[in-house]
Amino acid sequence: MPTHTGSDFVPTSGDGIITRVISRYAQLLLTLAILSAASVACSTHGNYRKDPAHAELLQKLHQCLAEVPIRGEKNVDFVSPCIRLDVAPLNGISRDHLVDALGRASFCIGHDGSGFPKSDDCPTDQNPQWSFYRLANPAVGGGGPELVCEANKKAYCETVEWRRSS
Repeated sequence: MPTHTGSDFVPTSGDGIITRVISRYAQLLLTLAILSAASVACSTHGNYRKDPAHAELLQKLHQCLAEVPIRGEKNVDFVSPCIRLDVAPLNGISRDHLVDALGRASFCIGHDGSGFPKSDDCPTDQNPQWSFYRLANPAVGGGGPELVCEANKKAYCETVEWRRSS
């Protein structure tokens, strides 16, 4: 059997096993690439995971939202300190799960209209938002920080973010 060294190797018909090994290796790499792409595509839509850290964040938001009507001085505007929380880890959370954690949305907003929710969640073409503020005089117009689930007609929140209403 001939021996080959360095750059003088030129495959011959007897070297078919090398061609088959290289071909199998290329198939393996292609298969791994496809599986990796599929696992990314099938994962959750964002950062949200059902783990203790995310559950704690949802619990904090729930607690802060429940305190909005009762915290602060009476007849004085109040803004929840929770607006300092980073809510980006909730990106990808299902709308149902967010509504289960926070309760009925305060308001629904979309490109074709807005209004108060008729059920716990907003219609699919509108994004739910929760008010984390209280005005001293609700009869006087104004706004404050809102937690918004930007869903874009999907069953999950593409982004969860703080916005200021006016």
